[in-house]
Amino acid sequence: MIHSDTEEIQIIKIISRLPDFSWLLQAKPDKIRSEIHSKIADMLHQYYIENTQGSVGIWTGEFKKYGISESDGKTMIACARRLGLEIS
Repeated sequence: MIHSDTEEIQIIKIISRLPDFSWLLQAKPDKIRSEIHSKIADMLHQYYIENTQGSVGIWTGEFKKYGISESDGKTMIACARRLGLEIS
């Protein structure tokens, strides 16, 4: 599963800038997958809604606060979709 590993790695490289997810850099692959499929997928869904529907939320501000750009957000969403996660 090289393709999914690459997508997971890309998401973790970006999301680990948030203090709550920094531990993922040293996590085992099964724990990373679990976090992506539960917490991170939900967070990316909320971020997507904030940016496409103009709703008020926390993730756009949190991402900016920790140096995660709009381009980084789009990259994570694209990776999550390639992993088969429903973000929109």
